[in-house]
Amino acid sequence: MRVIRSARFGGHETTLAAILVLLPLVYFSPAIIGQVALVPGDGWTSNLGVRVLLGRMLAQGELPLWNPYIFAGMPLLANVYTGALYPPNWLFAFLSPGVAVKALIITTYHLALIGAYLYARRIGSSRLGALVTGIIFTFGGFTIAHLAHIHRLTALVWLPWILLAIEHLHQHVSWRWVAFGALFVALQFFAGDPQMTLYTVLLSGAYTLFSLVVRLRSRQWRRFLAAGLMMALCGLLLALIQLLPERELLQQGERAQLSYEEFAAYSLPPWQVVTLIFPYFFGGAAMAPYKTAYWSEWNVAVTCGYVGLLGLMLGWGAIFGGKRDQLVWFWAGAAVIAIVLACGAYLPFGLNHLLYRIPVYNLFRGSYRHLYEFTFAMAVLAGLGLDRIVQMGPAGVWRALGRGTAVVAVLVIITALGYRFLGSILPTPRPTSAGSLTDPEALIPLLLFPLCVAVLWIYASRQSAVACVALIVMLVVDLASFGYFFEWRAVSFNVNDRLADPPTVRYIKQRETDLSSFRILSIISLPYDYDYKPPHEANHEWLNFSNASIARGLQSVHGYDILRLSRVAALAGEIDLGGIVLDVKALGRADQGLNLLNVKYLLRERRGALEPGRGPVYDGISFSQTPLHLTFSPGEQAEMNLGAVAATELAIISLLGRATHLPDGTPVLCIRLHARDGRVIERQMQAGRDTAEWAYDRDDVRSAVKHQRARVVESWPVDSYQGHRYLARLSFERTEIERIEFAYLREDADLQIVRATLYDAATETSTPLDDVLLPAERWRKLASFGQIEIYENLKLRPRAWFVRRLEVKPSVEVRRIIKEGKLQDKVPFDPAEVALLEREDFGQRAVTLPPVGERAGAEVKITHYEPQRIGLQTHNPQPGFLVLSEVYYPGWEARLDGQKTTIYRTNYALRGIAVPPGEHRIEFIFHAPTFRAGAVYAALGAALLVVGALVSLKRASR
Repeated sequence: MRVIRSARFGGHETTLAAILVLLPLVYFSPAIIGQVALVPGDGWTSNLGVRVLLGRMLAQGELPLWNPYIFAGMPLLANVYTGALYPPNWLFAFLSPGVAVKALIITTYHLALIGAYLYARRIGSSRLGALVTGIIFTFGGFTIAHLAHIHRLTALVWLPWILLAIEHLHQHVSWRWVAFGALFVALQFFAGDPQMTLYTVLLSGAYTLFSLVVRLRSRQWRRFLAAGLMMALCGLLLALIQLLPERELLQQGERAQLSYEEFAAYSLPPWQVVTLIFPYFFGGAAMAPYKTAYWSEWNVAVTCGYVGLLGLMLGWGAIFGGKRDQLVWFWAGAAVIAIVLACGAYLPFGLNHLLYRIPVYNLFRGSYRHLYEFTFAMAVLAGLGLDRIVQMGPAGVWRALGRGTAVVAVLVIITALGYRFLGSILPTPRPTSAGSLTDPEALIPLLLFPLCVAVLWIYASRQSAVACVALIVMLVVDLASFGYFFEWRAVSFNVNDRLADPPTVRYIKQRETDLSSFRILSIISLPYDYDYKPPHEANHEWLNFSNASIARGLQSVHGYDILRLSRVAALAGEIDLGGIVLDVKALGRADQGLNLLNVKYLLRERRGALEPGRGPVYDGISFSQTPLHLTFSPGEQAEMNLGAVAATELAIISLLGRATHLPDGTPVLCIRLHARDGRVIERQMQAGRDTAEWAYDRDDVRSAVKHQRARVVESWPVDSYQGHRYLARLSFERTEIERIEFAYLREDADLQIVRATLYDAATETSTPLDDVLLPAERWRKLASFGQIEIYENLKLRPRAWFVRRLEVKPSVEVRRIIKEGKLQDKVPFDPAEVALLEREDFGQRAVTLPPVGERAGAEVKITHYEPQRIGLQTHNPQPGFLVLSEVYYPGWEARLDGQKTTIYRTNYALRGIAVPPGEHRIEFIFHAPTFRAGAVYAALGAALLVVGALVSLKRASR
């Protein structure tokens, strides 16, 4: 293909090479000089910790197969998001975490810039046009917005490299580019984001098909097709070393399939396309001069399609550029389709429901991420559009630029009018602080637009070296108006210092000699009410929350991982992907899940007063955004320990269920407030005055309900009526409340407290309650560090122990027994005595249990503990059954005195083995057979590439 060569820029290879190397360094100079950490958001909470562990294991010569530090243990290499097989992640093996993460991220932007530049050059762009393509893809909205998602960032940059290989094969089939392309495919798989890989497959497949059908005019199509298929096959074979373990892990968790609601989440609302013109139309910037908080659907990352006003003008210039280039129309079509797919749930005619039926595609949420393909398509169009200016004569230049400028000008005017006048009609109400064209969110793009127009027209007129430099500088400034004010700039801590042990971790380590003999759990009381900015940021670190625990060497049952094992999550209190305990009843008297998981320490954040204006506010009283879900059924009680909170009233938002028969004034809940001075203040919640039936407005309920409707403060739509929540205000003389007891009084109705706050009228402060109830007979308070309290679990099981009885139950019954703490009515479940096996694990076979005797004299000692190898020494006069508080997972093998023995799934998520009487040496070893099978396939792929290379060399020598 003919390569366009600008008269002013041609031949300056050294200058261009310097730009490609220096531009990411200049852009991220705040990180290089130590002002910015480059681990915003998920970069810190999710991505960094697992890479620190990866580096440590590699430095010790260990295969990174298993991670014992989060969610009570889970696969490491099989977890694709870790990127264990991605070579740039190996920087953590020999660099400090702070240096390694900066090196990884900045060089990733180098890969994006150079790859997009080389692809654009290969399809015929001039050096300047190719540089424009590289800059827009690299510093455009999508790539910058996902800096925090290291796995996504490192995966998406391989798109231009894969397209580069396809384009090379299209122009001239060679085995070298088959091999390069296969390597690029494998590297994208290894980088760690299957969704980016899927979108790359879709776009690359469409590009290959387009090249095959439209662009090839000779008999070379057979060779091109064969080469493309071989590239894909070898790339897939290489990637199977990652894909087979990943598939196995995926089947063990909730991401094995998604509901439609999950699939449709994070779709791009159509009205948010205005952010392609005003990138912070809906606010959300992290830095001044922008000032408006985000106020639309989802979050600011969903609106990350900004490719610059200059990029849009150049893209339109390619379309209006006279000559109808096939690639222009392909990339224009790709941009349009990507925007349409990004709208996801907002598509008409049920199209998103049809997309949900497509296998593999339906495993991913966040359709806005199709802005990935949009960004790259617009980057290519912008580069081609710039080249049209070089190709066309003066008349053509002015025609193309005039049309492109006019289109963008109209879009700018419409967006400005919408920002100024139409905020009230948008689905989400616009804050009163926004709406003026003098707001930086509107003013900055309005100022940039004429500057972009001026620079572009000057370049079109002169095409001098100065005009080239001005064009590039203007493009970078235009893109930086979004990306340089995103969240990554606001993260200013030192990574290495912050990974150091906080006081809470030091306290635990001082009490323990063996860090592998226990686990911890951290509880954020109101996770959706605080941004963890000072002083709350310190709380977040002192809680040792999310994956920071990995770097600090404490094993936990929380963590941050989308592929966590669902059975462990259920035992730990239905813990979500971010480590938030959703079922706080797991902390209560009956639930045995945390005991079985060897949780010894609980780190809990005790909340203070809400910041003014945070959360829902009624009658001047602030409530938590996080719902309590404190549900009372007949006979239930609850207790909250508060410290000492000065208050004059308790405000409660609640609802009743099955309560239409309750007359006005019926007591439903007795509340005892224990004051610091020893007094007990008793109050009651009554039907009709303080709370009411939630479906009060439903026709059949309204006609039958016997109590008045209490004061409604929150409502939500339900079919043809609305459900309601009601406000109760129970006042008392000002005093300091230390403890609150709740006793439910009804046998024939249900009550749910959704939010509750202690309010002090004297100081106008609101202190929200949380539903973390810690019974004293189970949790003993050890120490306080500011708002962080450390408790010891008095009921935990050790890491390994013998039981004296086995029971086989269906899986669902095993889970119920553990959660309720009862084998059957009034028969408690004691995990020290009984182990539960699952009937389903025996298949169609008759259940034959190993012999189990009494535990008297039984001893077990862990002799060594490594991520993939655990050694134990046991002594038991009787035949016994040993329970190990480690996760049951395919690939773990048990050896009893060197002989392989059966591992039973025990207590829903743990391991157990039968042990004969006497003294024995036991080892649990993680062999990861899917990894080994994948390695065989990868070796086959590498062999095919080597054989192909040898054959190619032999033919060349002839």
